[in-house]
Amino acid sequence: VPDWAIALLVLVCILLLLSILTCFLMTTCTCRRKSRGELDLLSTKDSYHPMADYPPYQSHGRYVPPASKPNPYSQV
Repeated sequence: VPDWAIALLVLVCILLLLSILTCFLMTTCTCRRKSRGELDLLSTKDSYHPMADYPPYQSHGRYVPPASKPNPYSQV
């Protein structure tokens, strides 16, 4: 087995270990903050809006941009 293959294997193992530790630390910090009430990532407040709050789609309306000049061709 060449030396570069062993070095590559060691590098991959170190990176894998660091990524696992990072995920573990992020999970524990998130759970601790969530239990103390400081971090609420999965909050349902102001994140769900029922479809009744939105106006229905109208296919025959014209789009008029706000504060624009009137189209001279629309009077024809």
